[in-house]
Amino acid sequence: MKKIASFFATIAAVAALSACSQDDSPVLLKPTEFKLNTPPFAEQLYQLTDDGQITFTCSQPDYGLGVETTYSLDISLTEDFADFRSMSLVDPLSATLTFSAASADLAILEMLGVSDEETWAPYADNRVMPLYVRATAQTAQVEYSKITSNVVKLPNVEIYFAIKMPGYIYLVGNPEGWVGPDEANAEHYKDWRLFENEAAIGSNVYSAVFTMPAQPIFRFYTALTGWDADSYGSQVDDNPIDVALVDGSLETGLVKGKGSFSFPDFEGGEMTVTVDMNAMTVKFEAGAVEVHPTTYIYMVGNQAGWAEPSADNQTVYDNWRLTCSDGTGVYKATFAIDDLGMDGANPQQNLYCRFYKQLSGWGAAQWASTTDADFEVNSGVEYDTKSGEGCFMLKDALDKNVSVEVDSNTNKVKFTFVD
Repeated sequence: MKKIASFFATIAAVAALSACSQDDSPVLLKPTEFKLNTPPFAEQLYQLTDDGQITFTCSQPDYGLGVETTYSLDISLTEDFADFRSMSLVDPLSATLTFSAASADLAILEMLGVSDEETWAPYADNRVMPLYVRATAQTAQVEYSKITSNVVKLPNVEIYFAIKMPGYIYLVGNPEGWVGPDEANAEHYKDWRLFENEAAIGSNVYSAVFTMPAQPIFRFYTALTGWDADSYGSQVDDNPIDVALVDGSLETGLVKGKGSFSFPDFEGGEMTVTVDMNAMTVKFEAGAVEVHPTTYIYMVGNQAGWAEPSADNQTVYDNWRLTCSDGTGVYKATFAIDDLGMDGANPQQNLYCRFYKQLSGWGAAQWASTTDADFEVNSGVEYDTKSGEGCFMLKDALDKNVSVEVDSNTNKVKFTFVD
């Protein structure tokens, strides 16, 4: 009897062991339903603005287990999404899908074929149109987990001309014939404009090459509003001041007023003129000279208190920008590193940073570490970069002067301790 009992006990143990050895781990399911909710005010007018946001909500796909879901969102001008653009979401891991109204506007303009003021003209008085929206969800970069939602229609979306075009000012004087600087003469003054560089839109630095007569006399206007307003020149009073190029160049001050610049010794020919409305200076150069606008990139890290690289923090990042003024695409700056935050109760000693081309918010930096993580660098050594969120880590940087160089052509970065 004991042998029979022992036999049945062995069978039970084997059965139990067999049951335990079966693969009962959770399985990632392919979801069958994913709904993008129609906003409660979908039928009303959506006015896109520079500082606006649009928000949708959606259901969470059933993957059968708790996993992190990544969402994306597309917009189109047609319900079949034959042409669409993907929006950058504020938080792609949230089922609340929020994106910038300005980015949506730019995407719509691109789909309409609008690239400048001329191609915008057909829509200037016809700005309300339907917009179609859909979302997708995916987890763990598993392709079969990807699912696309239903399409939601916003029937009344009002667009605007959000494309940033180079600004311009006007040269007014005897080179163009002293034609009145008013809107009636706008066509005449198209050939007498100084423009911002396309790489520095919003810089308020304007330049152009003009063919001047002998002894030119002129000043500048920021708008075609008549003789007395928006005029800038050599002095307040309406009298010219004689100036001369020295070794082919002259840089001098600019004031709001009607005093013109007069060049009694200039024999005629090409002249490059650059007006800086920030510094209130003007530069005159003989001949056609290539003008390189000053452009910037920004070092974002613990040296700036990890402030968000956004327009709201422009004042912060004016102290942490690298400069290129010669058109080479090589950005340089030297920084005094006097605060890196705290490491527990002690001051942090190491610099952690990456580099952003624009102050447009968090996300992938244009120049980050190739490891997607903190990457230790040494003084005086060049390192490769890539788009991402990995940081460069420079040890013992606190209370040091650090020269930083980013080559946007080769996408390399170099940190150097300097005296």
